[in-house]
Amino acid sequence: MNNIFRRAGAQTWSVRFHIPRDRRSDVGKAYGTKGGHKADVVKTLSTTDRKEAMGRRPKALEAIRAEIDAKLQAIGLAPLDGGWQPDWAFTWDDEEKAVSEGLAARREIAKAADREDQAEEFYTATADGSMLSATIRISPRDRKESHNASVHRQHFIAVPCTLRRL
Repeated sequence: MNNIFRRAGAQTWSVRFHIPRDRRSDVGKAYGTKGGHKADVVKTLSTTDRKEAMGRRPKALEAIRAEIDAKLQAIGLAPLDGGWQPDWAFTWDDEEKAVSEGLAARREIAKAADREDQAEEFYTATADGSMLSATIRISPRDRKESHNASVHRQHFIAVPCTLRRL
């Protein structure tokens, strides 16, 4: 459902915010409705163009939700979402949290970057008589990666190396 519609006889598009069934009586109290419950909130998007209305819809729905939450909190009730936020969501509004997570990431990068590769360098002659330098990394981690690659491929052993012409 797009949540947008045109009222009968109107040219402009409107948006409808549906209130969850279990919170309709709370929202009705917050808005002071006669019947004591409210099922939806409708606002105009002030445009006759459907494409533009679809673009305005997310901000309009968020503004309606903020209005409802403010009215609920004004009478001492929890907001519609109950203040829940998923663990993976990160808001940049909390500057201290952003800085602490950035510093933690920097420490992790620094730990990973301290390892020096152990390497052996040797020279071989090419067919045209020039010398070719090859560096083979021999750190335990690189040997393990090479072993894992060879086990998966079974046909050749992949040794991480760097070749340079001299």
